[in-house]
Amino acid sequence: MKYLDDDIVNLRRHDGGEAQYYWGDACEVLSQDDGRLEVRIIGKRGVVDTGYIDPHTNLRSKGLIRLSTVDVQQGDGLIMETPEGKVIFIDGGDNQLFARHANFRYPNTSEQDPLVVDLMLITHGDADHFDGLTELRKSETDTRPGKRIFVAPQRVYHNGIVKRPGKAADDRDRKDSEMFGRTMEDAGEPYVVDLVDDQAAVPRSEMNSPFKTWVGTLEAWEPLTLAATGQSILHRRLDHTKTDAFDFLLDEDIHVELLGPITETVQGQTGLRFLRDPPDDANLMLGSVAPDGQGSLSASHTINGHSINFRLRFGNVRFLFTGDLNQEAGQRLRQALPAAAIRAEILKAPHHGSADFDMEFLKEVSPVVSLISSADESKRMTPSIIFCTELAAFFSVLGYVDNPKKPGTKVFAFERTNFGISHVRTDGERVLAFTHSGKEFLNEAYRFTVSPTGDVAFAKKVVKRNAPRL
Repeated sequence: MKYLDDDIVNLRRHDGGEAQYYWGDACEVLSQDDGRLEVRIIGKRGVVDTGYIDPHTNLRSKGLIRLSTVDVQQGDGLIMETPEGKVIFIDGGDNQLFARHANFRYPNTSEQDPLVVDLMLITHGDADHFDGLTELRKSETDTRPGKRIFVAPQRVYHNGIVKRPGKAADDRDRKDSEMFGRTMEDAGEPYVVDLVDDQAAVPRSEMNSPFKTWVGTLEAWEPLTLAATGQSILHRRLDHTKTDAFDFLLDEDIHVELLGPITETVQGQTGLRFLRDPPDDANLMLGSVAPDGQGSLSASHTINGHSINFRLRFGNVRFLFTGDLNQEAGQRLRQALPAAAIRAEILKAPHHGSADFDMEFLKEVSPVVSLISSADESKRMTPSIIFCTELAAFFSVLGYVDNPKKPGTKVFAFERTNFGISHVRTDGERVLAFTHSGKEFLNEAYRFTVSPTGDVAFAKKVVKRNAPRL
């Protein structure tokens, strides 16, 4: 097995059509003559394409870390593949878009031969970060070719919080402080202490609707995982004290440091501090106004702020994943760790572009590339290349069409012609960051190298190989 070692490589199919592949895509060399190199492009699920590439195309013997930020509209959805082919899903949005990309990327799965997902990591329990993963399970009954996928997750990691329904058993509206089960106080501050490894341990009556569906989905996947791997799904709550959760990556020299959520011991129990609504002041995010800590207890800010945060290091290159980290949590994380502990070349931007962030935290991270999955209305500029999936997507106007949800009515519709997926690939020193545009074979792409001391040097341009003529 070989891998493309030039940044962008165009392939000429036998029928004369063209396709485009990228640094790190696996290939098998079939034949070579003076004017062209015949190859098969190999994906995780077998042969993807066959055709001719420029004979001067460089090839390498080792694979790369490949990270894709999927356009899921609201929320996050990322897929990471390791050099040896381990698959990690980080969140999955709240609709069908993540599943559609997975269907395309991992074809020809079946109940007898599912895609083994080494890890499904749910950064936190907001539906826009995990409800879309249930669409993978729902797709199993789709009879249309290429529209269904079978997966077998080996590990499911999360932050231990399960959201309760908005209404309590006595039909009253729950207070924010009651949304995650029991709390305990320390120095007048409440802490969430109903933290679980297996979310199914919480009674179904105490779960909101997305969690009920999610737990049912995991139970349905259990026999697939057991048949495919010989083991049950490992359910695990993560916090900053867990040091062995990512040991399954060590054989590839991939190292992960869990930074958050930061737990504390309260009356002998592990707890997550309830966070508060921030003051309504734009200067807060700029760091010129300090949070006053007097806002109301906020379930939303608590579950977002206690997202799983981790830094992944491969060679000289560091990735920082932040979930929906907000200003208060970002400040606490920054104060708990030295700046060097959160420095990273690749940043998954906190809270998919929300205005509720800590500027000093971003300064300490000092990323070269920032990835925003979707984006809220308040966007920011950080000292880096910024790829936003929402801005990379393209649409065509369909006009007024029949509304499938309300027969007899019309709806003004658009069709996605290009999904806004951003990619980062690295061998631990060299990095390629690129996205697709609405025009075929046109990319926004950057290449740089990272030294052992963290110095970054950009190439003047990426290397592109054109397809040979037939």
